[in-house]
Amino acid sequence: MKQRPTIPLTMLCIVALLAVSLGTASASGGAPMSDWSAWDAYFTPIVPHTAQNPGNPDGRPIPTKAPSHAALMEWVNSMGSLPEPAMTAHAEEVARGDDHSTIVGHGPAKGEPASRNAWATGGVLRNEARTGTYFETFDDFYGETWRMLPDQWGGYAYQGAEWVTLDREQVHKDEAPYDGSYSMKIAGSVPFEAGISRTIEVTPDSTVTVRVMYLLYDHGGEHDGNVWTYDWAALGIKCDDMDAEWVNGPWHGQWLPLEHTVKAGPEGRIMIFLQVISPMPENVNAYFDDVEVWVDGEPYTGS
Repeated sequence: MKQRPTIPLTMLCIVALLAVSLGTASASGGAPMSDWSAWDAYFTPIVPHTAQNPGNPDGRPIPTKAPSHAALMEWVNSMGSLPEPAMTAHAEEVARGDDHSTIVGHGPAKGEPASRNAWATGGVLRNEARTGTYFETFDDFYGETWRMLPDQWGGYAYQGAEWVTLDREQVHKDEAPYDGSYSMKIAGSVPFEAGISRTIEVTPDSTVTVRVMYLLYDHGGEHDGNVWTYDWAALGIKCDDMDAEWVNGPWHGQWLPLEHTVKAGPEGRIMIFLQVISPMPENVNAYFDDVEVWVDGEPYTGS
């Protein structure tokens, strides 16, 4: 199994510079900037196979290779130093108790009305909860099974690129008549840090808000009486060449929103990241849908 040098997982959650943003221009305003060369060794682009491109990394990630005993012990021994979002996800699962019912998960399924929250019934986002003009509803994908990306988005991984799957999802998504589209699914059963990203251009120095719905499957995560649920979703926003700002979503079993507001830089370049982090070898399934963007309070659609 390919191993990488140890790098604090917390750092990966707070700042990220990706290969799709390699500019060297300075950013004004004193916002933090990091040297990309320090991250390049940990970054793998995930490129779907097409008729013109063999894709990267080579092959498909399924079936997942069995990790070695040494690797398993390394992951288990890292539990005590995991960052706050991982510990929040863990505490939530412990508090729920054994064999708890879930809206979307491994336990006994909740029925109506317990399966509803403010945005969805079960795994389906309700039309009545839709809140405006959407920037991305994940209608168009390219690639092949386990290596599919939405049009105009790029895929990446800091860890687990050989095993993580990126795919379109037809079950957990919008309600009809919007269900001709999909949601974005990121999954794996070996530790991974992976996601998708897209760059947009906005008015320089404007106020930009991004909102996305996310769903983490409540996978149970118990081994020999120990709960192993430590995975979470994250929304990142990067302005020009400044470090990305992140908000975390550690809650499992239902559709919930992630939202963050930033001030655009002098170039007006905004990069959006939808990322999933799983530090344990668990059956993690995460979904994103209905990305909304506002620029100075006005919906942004890219047109």
